[in-house]
Amino acid sequence: MRGLWADIVYGVQLQRRTPAVTASLIAILAVTIAANTIAFSLVERLFLKAPPVRDPGHLTRIYTTFANGPDYFTLSDADLADIRALDAIFAGVVAEAPTAVSFSVAGDAERLWGETVSRDYFAVLGVTPAVGRTFAAGRDADSSDDSVVISYRLWRRAFHGSTRVLDERVLLNGRPCRVAGIAPETFHGMMVGVEPEMWRPAAALRRDDRGARAYFAIGRLQPGVTIEQARGAVGALARRLQESYPTTNRGVRFEVIAEADGRVHPSARGGALDLSTALAGVSALLLLLACANIAGILLVRAAARRREIGIRLALGATRRRIVRQLLTESAVLALFAGAAGLVLTWTAVRMLSAARLPMRVPLSIDVPVDARVLAFSLAVTIVATLLVGAAPAVAASRTDVQALVKREEGGAGRGSLARAALVAAQVALALVLLIGGALFLRSLRNAARVDLGFDPSGIVMTSVDVGLQGYPDTDARRFWTRLRDRAGQIPGTEAVSFTSAVPFELNITTVPIRPEGSRSGDNDGWPQIDAVTVDAGYFHTMAVPVLAGRDFDQRDTIDARPVAVVNDALARRFWPDGGAVGRRLTRRNGDNVVIIGVVRTTKHITLGEAPRPLVYFPLAQRGSSAITLIARGAGSPSSRLRAIGDVVHSLDAAVPLYNVTTMEDHVAVALLPATAAAAVLSAIAAAALVLTSLGLYGSVWETVARRTHEIGIRGTGDPARRVRRGCRDRDRRGGDAFCWQPLVRRGVERRRLVRRRACRAPVRFRVRRGASRLARDPDESRRRASL
Repeated sequence: MRGLWADIVYGVQLQRRTPAVTASLIAILAVTIAANTIAFSLVERLFLKAPPVRDPGHLTRIYTTFANGPDYFTLSDADLADIRALDAIFAGVVAEAPTAVSFSVAGDAERLWGETVSRDYFAVLGVTPAVGRTFAAGRDADSSDDSVVISYRLWRRAFHGSTRVLDERVLLNGRPCRVAGIAPETFHGMMVGVEPEMWRPAAALRRDDRGARAYFAIGRLQPGVTIEQARGAVGALARRLQESYPTTNRGVRFEVIAEADGRVHPSARGGALDLSTALAGVSALLLLLACANIAGILLVRAAARRREIGIRLALGATRRRIVRQLLTESAVLALFAGAAGLVLTWTAVRMLSAARLPMRVPLSIDVPVDARVLAFSLAVTIVATLLVGAAPAVAASRTDVQALVKREEGGAGRGSLARAALVAAQVALALVLLIGGALFLRSLRNAARVDLGFDPSGIVMTSVDVGLQGYPDTDARRFWTRLRDRAGQIPGTEAVSFTSAVPFELNITTVPIRPEGSRSGDNDGWPQIDAVTVDAGYFHTMAVPVLAGRDFDQRDTIDARPVAVVNDALARRFWPDGGAVGRRLTRRNGDNVVIIGVVRTTKHITLGEAPRPLVYFPLAQRGSSAITLIARGAGSPSSRLRAIGDVVHSLDAAVPLYNVTTMEDHVAVALLPATAAAAVLSAIAAAALVLTSLGLYGSVWETVARRTHEIGIRGTGDPARRVRRGCRDRDRRGGDAFCWQPLVRRGVERRRLVRRRACRAPVRFRVRRGASRLARDPDESRRRASL
């Protein structure tokens, strides 16, 4: 034990004697540990980590799928009630619907993201509150419940963790509610990336409208029931509902998938899986690159200590003792790097967890570091360090003792070939990562050049939801009119309008609609078409060309005939021969709307989407409680946004604002997948470049330190050019030529190597000058030796 402690002390002293090399090694390992930990933690968070609920393996997710429309859609209250009736299959089925709420404590209102859930939500999931209770279990399902469960984060932020919050009155959408309980700290809802801050109970189920699909469903299987049996049961139910309710359920199916497959929405699972696979792959390449760097530096360090090892062997040290000493030094280095890796990982995770994307649905990038993942990353990195350190240790212990003792410090020795191979491996891996990052950057550049169909420059936007304050439709319309008139008077404003959904907002509303008199969709159900509610002047404000007909104007009031504007993708789908203006569209409830205009197709959901049919309805005829004001103009965007906020608060100070940004910044969110991939791979590629530079720097530093005596002798009589050429020739095979030049030039030109190193050798200076001349002229050396 005493010998091991001595090895540890000596290992620490060795690292301190070469701080530059030690810092390089620690930085290499720390970056590798942090990158691998975060990468695999993200993969585990998305696909592997089960939610903190009871028996998550028995949970399923249930979706609606249309034969001629979107897949993995929400369910209606009535369909949900029929699925719940399958009590032989499901022990419980709960509903959840993301929703925005206006939350007010002590008079300050803010817009938060919450969920409306069924009253048995926490009971079926098996989630026990950290403080208080969940929704009253004994209440009748049709009775009102003014209780709310808040998240642990909101409890700490808004109430400072005080238990006095229980049964305290807060304002939710302008109505008083009681805080019933606090969710556990580890429970963040069942949707990955979306963290609700509160849960409120749903009102009584509406069994009269099967077309109003608003809820995601989670079912818990009965013991012994398989997911295949559940799929068969809900499939049979869907067929019965198609026959019983052809108007709303024709072509509608129910999809049942395991909860593990639905943590990321199935429509986005493929992209998330591809990104995670790429991230894990480049992290593995980064680990290989780090191993090559460490092996190269340790190889040079071991070669520099060959004479020392020879003396130890000559004095009686066993080869096993030498190997243990060298492995202990590698272990000390790995422990230091592990500590640095923990700090770097913690810092990076804190930064990621604090990030919130500027979207109507607030997506978070919370990547909690799992202890198992961190331990695995530490273990892999430390074991890799020991393994790459074992090869130089064993090689150094097997050399001839007499040759080691007699050997001088100069020369590259037999390790140059191994160093050359390691340098080649480092450069190759770094190039692979750099090329991958460059390709993603090029993809990002191409995505940024995609034609959006509208002009985002000069547009600012602010979202307002007066429905959260309980505004009736008439008051909401009056509010929008006053807001539009006063916002249009702000200096620099050229055009103002409203929309219920800004492009790339992921706030998708679909309506079942088809051309009047058409029966082509009867067998497959009504086509589900994306729909947006906009105000007069919207297309002018967004610079969307009107291809035929007209824009909405003051004629399109609530008392006028129902009208709509369609994009050219929908016009080509329903009327390939043209002439869409003046035609009628029929909604499933039997109402007809007249098409008054055709506009250019714009990007609506993603930048890479195919042209999507879209129908626009006038705000004056449909109404909407949640509206985004868009204003085109000149001048400072920040001052214009502040002025719009002042106008809103002058109309109603209790109305919260959100999505306060410019249209250009909002569109940048649509580039998030490409930006995230490019940023992650570019960061890893940059880390690879840094690791390669650190590895080469450490290797060259060790080699320069080992050859200081030789370089000093050469520098006494040779010009810098001859010294550089001699060093370059000696180390060409090691691939260090491009690194030698600045180091040697700096040392020789300043003569520091001669003053600080060469004069320490027990040889007179004149002898050193002669030796340098002999070294540069082999023929002269042989001639004088024969005298």
